[in-house]
Amino acid sequence: MTTLTILGSAGTHPGPGRACSSYLVEADDYRLLLDCGNGSLANLQRVADVADVDALLLSHLHPDHFADVYGLYYARRFHPSGQSPVDVYAPPGAEAFLGQLLPADSRESFARLCRFHTAAPGATLELGPLEVTLFAARHPVEALASRVRQGDDVLAYSGDSADTPELVDCARDADVFLCDATWLTAGGPYPDGVHMTGRQAGALAARAGAGRLVVTHVYPALDPVQVAAEAAGAFGGEIMVAQDLLRVPLS
Repeated sequence: MTTLTILGSAGTHPGPGRACSSYLVEADDYRLLLDCGNGSLANLQRVADVADVDALLLSHLHPDHFADVYGLYYARRFHPSGQSPVDVYAPPGAEAFLGQLLPADSRESFARLCRFHTAAPGATLELGPLEVTLFAARHPVEALASRVRQGDDVLAYSGDSADTPELVDCARDADVFLCDATWLTAGGPYPDGVHMTGRQAGALAARAGAGRLVVTHVYPALDPVQVAAEAAGAFGGEIMVAQDLLRVPLS
């Protein structure tokens, strides 16, 4: 069975009781992290050993999706059981971009323990029992959406994205669609090509024929329940609010 655990559900910055974007996918004792935003490493340690993470996929290079990579690196560097590398899949330039904030004497071990691989739309990654197909998201920086399959279980994750046809392909008939629903429509107008409202997330899930919609990345000043209610106006399937430490079986 494949399960999803929400480690961080806030967008842009942490909110009360909500870390920034991070999601743990587990299947057959394999653990994949989707993003690693501010505060999420604390939640990860409540459900798993940091040394047991097999791979990390970063959707894009904004701090609310990668800031706790530094904590993950140090936790594995000084782990009681010894150092252990982790494969990190990310858009081009990620290793140099993240490494520049580290002191010079840590960059070698950072590169050794966080083994970066370039990820791009159209690629399919074979990660343990998981098949991960990458799609182009629509965001001010290069960003990836991911479709994670294990057997008949399918999870789609938008990353940060505005509405785009690629997300429909990513989420097509997915069991669970974990979707950026940062805003409420009433608070607009919003800048184009950045995020979605609850209603837009619901409409996209409906077009994709997703089974369940999990609204996430809600801006901390907003009530995620209201965002989910707005999504329900456009999507007739089950809608869940991403809450930190919520565990969601895919089937």
